[in-house]
Amino acid sequence: MSNGAENGAIVAGKAAAYGGATGAFVSGLTVSEWGVIGGLLIGVLGWACSQYWSWRKDRREAREMEARMQHKFGTGWDEL
Repeated sequence: MSNGAENGAIVAGKAAAYGGATGAFVSGLTVSEWGVIGGLLIGVLGWACSQYWSWRKDRREAREMEARMQHKFGTGWDEL
């Protein structure tokens, strides 16, 4: 057997094994288990979005505070 054909057979065997394992896992889950997985994914996604928007809000408020301080005390306010 040539090297290319042998590598192709190995790749095909691995793909079949992983595909079979994935199929067995997916078909073994009940509707309630899919609901739990979906709920977890939605919860993690919601948390990540909340963290991102909080980070943006903090940056926005810091820029606003900088502008207010410069307006009130001038450009060298942080050296006071």
